[in-house]
Amino acid sequence: MDNNLGLNSNKLTDVERKIINLKLHLLDYSFTFNCNNFNIEFLKRLNGFLFNDFYSDNDLRPLDEKIINKINKMLDDIIYICINDKNNIKKIIELVKEIWNFQPFLVGNTRTLIAYLKILNECFELDLNINLNMEITNNPDIFDTFNPVNQKGLTR
Repeated sequence: MDNNLGLNSNKLTDVERKIINLKLHLLDYSFTFNCNNFNIEFLKRLNGFLFNDFYSDNDLRPLDEKIINKINKMLDDIIYICINDKNNIKKIIELVKEIWNFQPFLVGNTRTLIAYLKILNECFELDLNINLNMEITNNPDIFDTFNPVNQKGLTR
């Protein structure tokens, strides 16, 4: 995938990791969303915030409308749980993992969903322990699946 900075892949990986981690840490202070609208468009904007400095084709994969509806339903379910049963972290994590399994973005699915969880954690005062490396320490294996992308290391 071409990048906007014209960097070779080794240098890009290093620069991207540093800038994305900085953006993830700054979400607390500089990045706000309408908390009433946590749908796939919200995720798309969040993914763009994180990755548009690097890639111009940062968009959803061409997904079937049925899959988009499923993802929006899961996002609605997550918000319902956040409002009505915020101690049910296990169910929230399960739903986020299901969304992740669809790999809806061309780049940055894991980091986008970690950022999403970070925002939810702050908006709804959930009991998620997201450490300085943007890992979910009370559920470290959330993204450790058989996906061919190196999600465990939070790289694309």
